Amino acid sequence: MINNRKTFSISYFLGRSFFLGYGFSLLSKILNKDAWIAAILGTILGCGIIFLLQKGKEKLNTPLKEIDSWIKWPFIILFFLFSLFVFTQIIFIFQTFASSFFLIKSPVYFIVLPIPFLIYRISKTGMPTIAKVAEILMPISIILMLFSFVGLGQNFNLNFFKPIFTTDTFSLIKGTLFFSFYSTAPYFLLLNTPLEKNKLVGKYLFTSLSIIILCFFIIGILGPNLMEIYRYPEYMTMKKIKMFNFIEKVENIVSIAWLFDSFITLAVAGMNLKEIIPKKKQNIIFGILLFLLYLWALVSNTYYQEGLYIYHIIPIILGIFEGLFFLLLLFKKKKKG
Repeated sequence: MINNRKTFSISYFLGRSFFLGYGFSLLSKILNKDAWIAAILGTILGCGIIFLLQKGKEKLNTPLKEIDSWIKWPFIILFFLFSLFVFTQIIFIFQTFASSFFLIKSPVYFIVLPIPFLIYRISKTGMPTIAKVAEILMPISIILMLFSFVGLGQNFNLNFFKPIFTTDTFSLIKGTLFFSFYSTAPYFLLLNTPLEKNKLVGKYLFTSLSIIILCFFIIGILGPNLMEIYRYPEYMTMKKIKMFNFIEKVENIVSIAWLFDSFITLAVAGMNLKEIIPKKKQNIIFGILLFLLYLWALVSNTYYQEGLYIYHIIPIILGIFEGLFFLLLLFKKKKKG
């Protein structure tokens, strides 16, 4: 059972994990300087999704393997595929970001190599250990973000937001849906985790607020032209940090906070994959799965351009997963009634 404070820490990282290199970049291309509007509307819609998830989890009230209904195996298979999809996409985000800005000259096989060992080790100790790590990393992440906002304040330009509502209605709806799917889908990784309190809406709001604020800074610092060009507009924004005329070039230090998001999400997704695997020879099967995922990371880096083909449909895939989860939860509720 994960207590409320540790759940808050885990959910903070989960809700932010799909925005690095995916969320902000795609929203910038769809909505340009009106991305902040979609972020706010997406948060409102996301609150509804998280509320339904919260109610569904309360109705479920049991680990997936203990469901006493015909939906048990469809639920287990769907949850396994969802965790696998999240794991593959987050490790892609991690490796591309690390190789682009942190370890430029290091081969990808070296950058990704620690991941399977860390996930395997942390999964042996269980979700309480992941929660404890998240609880330690969360204040560090928040402090780094606050530091970056203070350092960027002098470069913020309100004129970049004018005029507002320049995008068409369809693009605004599309951006709103994409934001809500990006920010809410990782919370479904908690379906198999017993929580002390299933009060997730407030936690989601706090996480989305941090994303909205960062969205404002990306627009206010880069402007409508530059924000569309960059694959990682959030990182390029941090390059503008300057304090007291001598503190600068700290973007790599501040950006570590986003690696925390990836690490915690990978740990939770990896833990779910292990829990779904049958107990018999579980460690061996899980080790083989992690090795295969490591090979996938190498292949995805080799075919980087081809991998970007699904860049525009990832939020749609996440939304489909959410719809299927709600459908199964609805069937369980009717069956129970």
